[in-house]
Amino acid sequence: MNMNKKNIIGLIGGMGPYASAYFYKLLIIKSTKEYGAKNNDDYPEIVIDSVPVPDFISDTKQLPDAKRMLLSRVRALNNFGCNIIAMTCNTGHLLYQDLVDSSHAPFISLVELVCRKAKTSGMKKVGLLATETTVKTQLYHKILKREGIEVITPDKNLLKKQENIIRYVIANGETKKFEAVLSDMVSGFIKDNDLDGVILGCTELPLVFPNGKFECVIDSLDVLADYLLKNFYYSK
Repeated sequence: MNMNKKNIIGLIGGMGPYASAYFYKLLIIKSTKEYGAKNNDDYPEIVIDSVPVPDFISDTKQLPDAKRMLLSRVRALNNFGCNIIAMTCNTGHLLYQDLVDSSHAPFISLVELVCRKAKTSGMKKVGLLATETTVKTQLYHKILKREGIEVITPDKNLLKKQENIIRYVIANGETKKFEAVLSDMVSGFIKDNDLDGVILGCTELPLVFPNGKFECVIDSLDVLADYLLKNFYYSK
């Protein structure tokens, strides 16, 4: 197996905890299925810091406290020897530039990776399912616009429905309870707006969404996992 054993993947998680646990599981599954990992030493070394940050996603007044906590964790992951760092939270990328500036190791932007995926997939018009804060701050809009991709966001009714799903997953983890609901939401979103694709721009949504049902849906956690594993197994 061709891999760089010197690489250590650092993950900032906890936003929310179930999404972080799901992502770790995803890395292991993909290592086995796509890279043939079988023995313990075939898998990547991963350091996960599940940070209990205050809920700055629904209350941006908590952002300064969250920033202080996350900056300290970036420094800790660097001190541990991580060669690459990522954060398993879309809205957390509000602090991306601050975190990048405090890291010696490359800090990968989940948002940039997803936008690049939309572009390479030939999408010109995408729907964005994300937290209200991600939508309001236009985290995705800025990058997608730069790439010449039009962004459509949910109306208030759809936004409220997906927020309820996100909140449920944060507290309860993976569930099939909302699978049909979210699937219908995505189908209607695509049809009503003539979309080329939909971005699951919140890391809780993949824990509900039926895997593989829509080829035009971009799962942000799946995109990040692919990038980190390719870097681990093939970088020199």
